[in-house]
Amino acid sequence: MATVIPSVGTRISLNEHIGTIRYVGPVDNTQGLWLGVEWDDPTRGKHDGSKDGKQYFSCRFKTSGSFIRPSQHIHYGVSFLEALSAKYIETLHGSDRQEIVTLGSSQGAIQVEAVDLDKIRGKFARLDRLREVSLDGAKVVRGNPPGEILKTCPNVRGLDLSRNLLPSWEAVAQITKELPFLERLSLNFNRLQMPSAYEPLATSFSKLSEILLNDTLINWTDMQCITSFMPQLRVIEMGYNQLTRLCGDKPPTLEESSVVVLNLDTNLLSDWAHICTSLSVYKSLQRIVLTCNNIENIPFPDSSSKCLPGIKYLSLSQNRICAWEAIDALSCWFPCLQTLMMGGNPLMNGASGKQSRPLLIARIPSLVALDGAAISSRERTDSELFYMSTVVQEGAVSDDVRKRAHYHWADLCRKHGVPDEAQKQPKIQNKLSSQLIDIELYRYTAPMERNGDPGQSSPEAVLRVLPSMTLRVLRLKICKVLKCDPRRVDIALWLRMSHGPLVKLDAADSRDIDWLGIENGSQILYQVQEHVQ
Repeated sequence: MATVIPSVGTRISLNEHIGTIRYVGPVDNTQGLWLGVEWDDPTRGKHDGSKDGKQYFSCRFKTSGSFIRPSQHIHYGVSFLEALSAKYIETLHGSDRQEIVTLGSSQGAIQVEAVDLDKIRGKFARLDRLREVSLDGAKVVRGNPPGEILKTCPNVRGLDLSRNLLPSWEAVAQITKELPFLERLSLNFNRLQMPSAYEPLATSFSKLSEILLNDTLINWTDMQCITSFMPQLRVIEMGYNQLTRLCGDKPPTLEESSVVVLNLDTNLLSDWAHICTSLSVYKSLQRIVLTCNNIENIPFPDSSSKCLPGIKYLSLSQNRICAWEAIDALSCWFPCLQTLMMGGNPLMNGASGKQSRPLLIARIPSLVALDGAAISSRERTDSELFYMSTVVQEGAVSDDVRKRAHYHWADLCRKHGVPDEAQKQPKIQNKLSSQLIDIELYRYTAPMERNGDPGQSSPEAVLRVLPSMTLRVLRLKICKVLKCDPRRVDIALWLRMSHGPLVKLDAADSRDIDWLGIENGSQILYQVQEHVQ
């Protein structure tokens, strides 16, 4: 079998590593033909496309390039229907004789005889009934002759083509144009060239409502160009794309954009005003995910700023926000914000983060949930009063100075009354301090004493909390004290009753802790349970 010599731009797979051919030809001081490859994984290569000072091809990353010889071990991909058949159709044995089947749950100990298994295989090989198709890593490189995909699997609604060998958007359109009901498309980890002509895209994504472009290294302008051919698009994921800036230019085709959710997780974005300006073209946008970026400063909007009144959900977890002024500014940029994720920012950690939840709640009046925990009306009232007490403790200043430093101060004073510096400060402080309760935290060990005694002379920690705190928020607070990631573990809790026995607290209970009987001096026992992977 002759060795294939690919052309520049060809996508290949070698030992499960995917790359793109960037050069075909000789290399100085060597013999024979070489293939210059830019690998999707930048740690797979050795250089940036140069050797001995000569640049043969260019790479995005300095270590993603290497030279390889043409070889029969290089995989150049299969068609869509070849991959589909390999995944969803078991090869027929071509016999109506009895077959020996080993029962999977018997570890090979039980074997039975079965007749006409090919008929059963045929029944489950109805590709025309498939609605969800996953071909992740299936080495798909192209579609099929016109009409074949439509004839074979016309009812597909969701399609995962992540980690394949598709070279371009034309190759994607060759497949999707024959899936008339396609709603969800995942193209994560592909490297797609922009089309030389856009006509093939015009009718290829007419029903698409969700597209995933994570780790495709597509830039913002190209994404907007491609998605302009998706008139019903509601969800865009653009995570892990090394984006440092977006583009504020508004193509005319975005005027009627229906995009509701935009995920920009794990990029390199930092310019807040530029981000908001770029996103303002999406008039229907409600949810923004900016987790794991480089956002540090959030200035107040000025007269030229593009505020986003439709945003209800925002994730800013794992950024660099460290100033309360940024939180005050958020309520101006997003006046209807309901849910905010802020975990992992310096503002929420360390000594300054001990009272971060009530202080943040008080600064965003529209908020109904913070870091996955609902905000009750009682918690909001307690948080606002606590915040006002901290403002008063800053000392006597003019009303104008205070309003500039605390954006919602006037609104809070209208709601709760204006505290007097000399007379009302102790009243507010005393009221709040009298509401705080101390909870003793012990590690749950089995076997436990019969009377529920934790068996420890002193608690591992004492938490000072408001009784209006929900059990879910208490659980998050315990995670912070124990330095556990709540996304990776579950915290099981037990309350030791005054007469001895333990009562397990429901993990899904959203009631206030005082309703559950937790009071000053209560002993809470905990057990950390890691999620099963």
